[in-house]
Amino acid sequence: MLSAFVPLAMNLLICVFALTFVQLKTERDGQLFEVIHSILDHSDCPGIVLSISDAQTENEISLLNLLTGNNRKPITLSSDGRNEIVCNDAVVSCYSNANELSSIYRHLGHHFHLNKVIAMTNSTGQADQLLLDVKNERIFVLLEQPADDSIELLRWSVSDNRILRYENVSVFDTRQHLNLKFSDQHLRMATLHHPPAVVVRTDESGTALEGIEPSIVKLLAEKLNFTFTYVMARADEMWGEMVKNKTTGQILRFTGIRGMLVRGEVDLAFGDLYVMPSWLPHISFSQIYKTDYDCFVVPGPKPLANWMALIAPFSASTWLATCASLLLVTVALFLAGKLNQRKSFIASFIFALGQLLWIQQPRFPDGRASVCRLFLIWCWLFAATILSTVYRSGLISFLTRPFAQQPIDTIQQLVESPLHKMMFSDFYKTVLLNSSDPHRRQLGHQLTTTNNISHMMALLETGQWAVDSSLDSLNYLMMTPSGSSHYLHVMKERLFPTRSSFGLQKGSPLKARIDLVLQRLTEAGLIDYHRSMKPSGRHPQSASKPTLVRFSLINLEGAFYLLGIGILVSTMAFLIECILPVLLHPTKIRCVFMTK
Repeated sequence: MLSAFVPLAMNLLICVFALTFVQLKTERDGQLFEVIHSILDHSDCPGIVLSISDAQTENEISLLNLLTGNNRKPITLSSDGRNEIVCNDAVVSCYSNANELSSIYRHLGHHFHLNKVIAMTNSTGQADQLLLDVKNERIFVLLEQPADDSIELLRWSVSDNRILRYENVSVFDTRQHLNLKFSDQHLRMATLHHPPAVVVRTDESGTALEGIEPSIVKLLAEKLNFTFTYVMARADEMWGEMVKNKTTGQILRFTGIRGMLVRGEVDLAFGDLYVMPSWLPHISFSQIYKTDYDCFVVPGPKPLANWMALIAPFSASTWLATCASLLLVTVALFLAGKLNQRKSFIASFIFALGQLLWIQQPRFPDGRASVCRLFLIWCWLFAATILSTVYRSGLISFLTRPFAQQPIDTIQQLVESPLHKMMFSDFYKTVLLNSSDPHRRQLGHQLTTTNNISHMMALLETGQWAVDSSLDSLNYLMMTPSGSSHYLHVMKERLFPTRSSFGLQKGSPLKARIDLVLQRLTEAGLIDYHRSMKPSGRHPQSASKPTLVRFSLINLEGAFYLLGIGILVSTMAFLIECILPVLLHPTKIRCVFMTK
């Protein structure tokens, strides 16, 4: 009888153990889901990427069912092979292949734009290795402890610069555990001399940095609680380039402050650093804090000869219209005199010209004036008064203030000019060569690039070079006493819009905090305030006091040239009047002399 109850008791015990295990497993799965849900609760990303093994173990299937059934966001399996450019959170199950946790994370980063990443594993070594390699505060590792069936949460802390561990967690609010401070960490920053963004001054006491971006760095250090030291770039490297093999195109090395970031020599780099797509695979950029333009500075227009002041008040078309009007009035006066049987074309021309020049006439061309001729003369006198008054006013202004040639303001004018063209980066030269605008393509073929910006700026003094730089730098150059403001001219047509930011190491954990503070500084208007400030010792040239203008012989050389030409022409006319009758009527002249 007792032997019959033994199998029944064993089956009942197995059922109790099975129910207990299912209940514990359900509770563990529920706890796991609650932790995942609390981490992703405040994320703004519209979707979740789930990475599970191909075998899909029972735990992974249970996780997939929980996420699908209790989450309103769409679930995307990483095995689908899709690329998403929108923001996604990620949940990675890595129990069977824990040694591949870091490679799985990098694979997801290549195909998805990741925000928060939750990795579930049972390998403490792989969890620590992932966090130490990436150092990203948005990665949360859920480490399951088989001994007591508890869940330990691991995350990297930028503030403490170490891995933080939270044992037996059930709910985790990321906002409560986020510390924006760097806990007095020391950062190395690469920079360069590029006014007005960064101005480097060296004296007996040492080297000091001024300008827009050093002021922003001080604000960042104050808000984020870190210290820093500067590392200066070499003068022949500056921002840096990717040196490639000309045959294979393979990158050989990186130079400049960007190269320091790639090699991990510095934590941050600044100096009017442009956001360039070609560098995105190698370094990270902070939030854009400034937009500007790249444009060319060219030699200023040379002053015209002083004698040209006589023709400068009127344009070519105005001079042609005035001459045509003079000829038309002369013909009209001549025809009116012809009706009165008193025709003299020369007399009519002299009279009309005298009215235009405001020269008093002793009489009308034929000695008397009809009503028709009087009306014509009045109309011409009214027009001549306006023309002569405008001309004399313009002449006085041109004599008082020197005038110059038309400046180079468009890319077409720059391309057609004989100036040599130079810029710093090969990247923008490539952009110009691939432009759809023919003038920009032609400019790209004419460009010369250099790695020494100091040499490039020195070429401006020769008056034979046009140099490309940012608009802020060119305005600073033009307004400082050391700048040749009287001989340089900034083109009105811009070359490219530019975006400046701070450079960081690829995937740097500092980026999130730097971006947050930069956004707050931008919204508060502090960056615009610091951009408006002038570095000490650099002030715009003070306006000179008004002085009395005295015309010299050089100013009035045009008037003397005109006087000389007039005397020459009148002398020639006098000689012609004396000689021409002798040549045309020699007999008549002889008879007159014989009679006398």
